[in-house]
Amino acid sequence: MDENTELAALADEIYTMAGRMIEEGNKPFAVAAVFTMIALQIYKTSLSEEDYQGMVDSISENRNQIKSLPEMLKNINLTKFH
Repeated sequence: MDENTELAALADEIYTMAGRMIEEGNKPFAVAAVFTMIALQIYKTSLSEEDYQGMVDSISENRNQIKSLPEMLKNINLTKFH
């Protein structure tokens, strides 16, 4: 499985999980906070300190490129993930 296919499959799984959590009554902000915390913990564990800082900086610098869920869903056939 190539990287983009793997990322797309993982994204689909995570979107489904997040949607289910919200449908079960969890607050969307709480779900997002937990996913963000876990993502940052994975980066912190997997990267060197320098690379971790670079990743966090990159996330911050690209904050205006993040699309809302409705925007993402209308472009669901994205071929590239970052």
